[in-house]
Amino acid sequence: MPDIEASFRIDQPAHRVWDFFQDVPEVVTCMPGTELLGQPGEAIYAGKVTVKLGPVTAAFEGEATIVESDHDARTARIEASGIDRRGGNRAKASFTYEVRTQDGGSHVRLSGTIKLSGALAQIGRSGIVQDVANHLTTQFSERLHEKLALSGREADADPREPPQAIAGTQLTRIVVLAWIRRLLAALVGRGG
Repeated sequence: MPDIEASFRIDQPAHRVWDFFQDVPEVVTCMPGTELLGQPGEAIYAGKVTVKLGPVTAAFEGEATIVESDHDARTARIEASGIDRRGGNRAKASFTYEVRTQDGGSHVRLSGTIKLSGALAQIGRSGIVQDVANHLTTQFSERLHEKLALSGREADADPREPPQAIAGTQLTRIVVLAWIRRLLAALVGRGG
């Protein structure tokens, strides 16, 4: 079960970032490859996440539940699970996020665990899940920055784009390079 740690800084007040995170449909627009399908309960959201890693593409459909949310501490815990019916992959995730004031802006920290089964489980064992998480966090933070910078102004130039598979060729390149680095490190470690 890979542990995930990611963080980023954004030049916006912590209360503003936290308030944005409470608007799940808006948050989803910042998450590459993610589509909101509905809200079956007060803190339950149905969605779809499409991931493409080289030859493996998985479209997970499932639910995410906000299990805990502490407005004063600006922390929340989310449990999610999904099934990729076509590829037979399954995923379960549990993660927390927190928003803290830092240097006149905000520091957002994410941590959690992901359990994969199916073809993607092999990729998850190699440590590439953390590399993918880092890449997606960068994309998310860039989109979040754009959204918050646009808020308060008309966003006429911000048309909704249909969701696309996460990261595509750039992410594939990152994943392959990370895998090669790990392989070389293992080979050098055995030889030395």
